[in-house]
Amino acid sequence: MRIDRYWKQAAAGLLAMMLLMTAGSSMNSFAMTDSQPFKAQGQALTSPDKIIIKDDQDNSQSAQSNQAAAVIQPAQSGGQAAEQSQAAEQSQTAGQAAGQTTGQAADASAGSSQAAASDQPVIQTKAQIAQFGEVSTPKTDASSLFGAGRLTMYANHNTSAQLLSVIIETGEGGLIVVDGGWTDNADFLLEQIKQKGGHVQAWLITHPDSDHAGALADILYKHNGEITIDGIYYSFHEDSWYAEKDQEVANMVSYLKGAFALVPQGTLHGDIVSGQVINAGPAKIQVLNKAYKTTSDFVNNSSVAYLVSLNGTNAVFLGDLARAGGAQLMADHDLSALKCDIVQLAHHGQNGVDYEVYKALRPSVALWPTPQWLWDNDNGGGAGSGPWLTQETKNWMVRLGIKTSYCIKDGDQVIE
Repeated sequence: MRIDRYWKQAAAGLLAMMLLMTAGSSMNSFAMTDSQPFKAQGQALTSPDKIIIKDDQDNSQSAQSNQAAAVIQPAQSGGQAAEQSQAAEQSQTAGQAAGQTTGQAADASAGSSQAAASDQPVIQTKAQIAQFGEVSTPKTDASSLFGAGRLTMYANHNTSAQLLSVIIETGEGGLIVVDGGWTDNADFLLEQIKQKGGHVQAWLITHPDSDHAGALADILYKHNGEITIDGIYYSFHEDSWYAEKDQEVANMVSYLKGAFALVPQGTLHGDIVSGQVINAGPAKIQVLNKAYKTTSDFVNNSSVAYLVSLNGTNAVFLGDLARAGGAQLMADHDLSALKCDIVQLAHHGQNGVDYEVYKALRPSVALWPTPQWLWDNDNGGGAGSGPWLTQETKNWMVRLGIKTSYCIKDGDQVIE
């Protein structure tokens, strides 16, 4: 009896030691086979001492999730954070994700007051509003996604930094631009617009981070009049809000507003509302939300999401919308009604909206505005050495059965 009790105690002690040894290790990625589009890697997403990382997820989640990061460009060697010509995205104050409810009716009534509060002169328009699922375009060419048009998502041709820069050609001479990238990308983007006819029917700004709206500002400052822009669409908060939350973004907002003062005021549409429909030749655009105010990841969660429909294909652009903003978008609307075919992965493919948003959208094609280092989660020490959650998003895409992905790590991506 004493021997039996001894072995039971020894076994219990061994089990306890094994549990303690494994408690601190990271969980392996969602299981995938070699035949699947993404290779699974068990990555320990721990933060290097030199990078400050904060996350807006609930503290009860795993240690891996609680180290999720904002995108910071790594150095070419040694993993040091590189200084950008523009301000890199900064991580925001941690806290429980909680957005403000902004339904369509509230958005419509609040549009005028927000425009006034932002100190930005805008033209107040009587917006055409549609329910989610009502905006679509006919399928005139079954052999391609965009018919006579095409979508191009651009890589960064100046640095290895992340960006979001998309041009959609409608097929009838007009263009739709989504964001555009850094100020450094302005000359390249301008040349691309000129090569495609130089007529932008709608320029859609998701949010005023430098890696999204910087190029537009520089084009307006330095090349005003070289291209035609019918409308610039955006939703900004009051200046004091940005100054309180992120001074670098506040500086970009100020820079943008200075550029906006150089264009005809009828071009500016800072009064957009949820559900608003924008016509761009054969394409239709729907504004999915006004800028949210959340308690965490403030600027990213202020991203405006847009649906662009062309030739019966619906593409959703999420900007840098993070978990709280994505949760609020789902609370406000039935995203499954959008009949989404293509989705731009939020926040460059990591630490953006949660899985449930992508599940509700049910896309078949994923757009990754993700440079190589971010795709590899490489902070200078090789794949998996960084703090970013790219692998998590890859796993989500596999779970959703998405087999077609376009990523700027491979250069400019063209979809026809």
